[in-house]
Amino acid sequence: MKEKDLKRAYNNVMAQTISVSHQHLFAGNMFGDIFALRINELDKGSEEPPGKLKIFPQGPGIEINCLAFHRDFLIVGAVGLIYGLPWNEETETLAIKRSWEVKIPMQVDAVEVPDVNSMWLNADNDTLFAGCGDGIIYQVSLEDGRIQREFRGHTDYIHSVVGNANGQIFSGAEDGTVRVWSTTKQEQTALLEPYKNSQLIRPDWGRWIGAVAINEDWLLCGGGPRPSIFHLRSLECTRVFDFPGRVHLCEFVDDCVLVGGEYNHVQSYTLNGDLQANIPVEHTACYSAVWRTAPTNLMSIAGFSNKLHILKDFRFLDSKVELYGNVQGEDDKGRTRMRN
Repeated sequence: MKEKDLKRAYNNVMAQTISVSHQHLFAGNMFGDIFALRINELDKGSEEPPGKLKIFPQGPGIEINCLAFHRDFLIVGAVGLIYGLPWNEETETLAIKRSWEVKIPMQVDAVEVPDVNSMWLNADNDTLFAGCGDGIIYQVSLEDGRIQREFRGHTDYIHSVVGNANGQIFSGAEDGTVRVWSTTKQEQTALLEPYKNSQLIRPDWGRWIGAVAINEDWLLCGGGPRPSIFHLRSLECTRVFDFPGRVHLCEFVDDCVLVGGEYNHVQSYTLNGDLQANIPVEHTACYSAVWRTAPTNLMSIAGFSNKLHILKDFRFLDSKVELYGNVQGEDDKGRTRMRN
């Protein structure tokens, strides 16, 4: 099998992000390739191909687990490493040379370098929080690349880290817990164990938490346990969603809840738990969704597939973008055609 055919068959996009200007979409996969696409090209309609999809290989040994964008830097989370690449908006080029990098330290009893599985960026104070395979959250200063603090408590690798402007950090891990932290306190401030709730646990799929999301009032999480909402102040479970698969993706989108994972649909629910959209996807598993609301609505869903799934109203699938093109999917300029 040729390399291109291999990549097309086994493409696994773990991460996406959108530039600060909201003009470019980036996706990164386990083969170490970063894809960049001009978002306004996706507004042409399903019959028109978007502009040339650019690919920026990161070299051997790089697996891209998470992405973030800060100022004019694309931030890459890989195995044992976080680094920044300058992005030139005018020429649409990603620098080859890293402007900075932070190496995740190996613990004394570790047998392998920990993955950087999830990142949450606090753009207001140039701080990055990285949840890693060693069960530790590292607080990193983007001003000098220094690890400022380690949040310890999880007993297995972390899948998801998010935060808010109040200095709270929320993390979900393979150990089945969701932990709440404060940047002003040394120890965790709260602990959730969804697998102990009889409404949530699915014994065949385990206790692990695959995704966490928050808004001003609510915390959303899921994994082996069913996706559910907890009130942030009381930490009481208030709503359970009937998503049929393992959960790797959950997000608050406007006044709705988006859930995806190991299932052939991504589902959107109201906060009351009513299913309002059942979006078909070709992914074996969905891992990432990013969106913008200005100047127009646009969402991209990615996972274990060679395609990005594009939505314009967040409820219906509009088109698909092939990342590694094939004979039918590329024109003579190498552009990737969108499909319904």
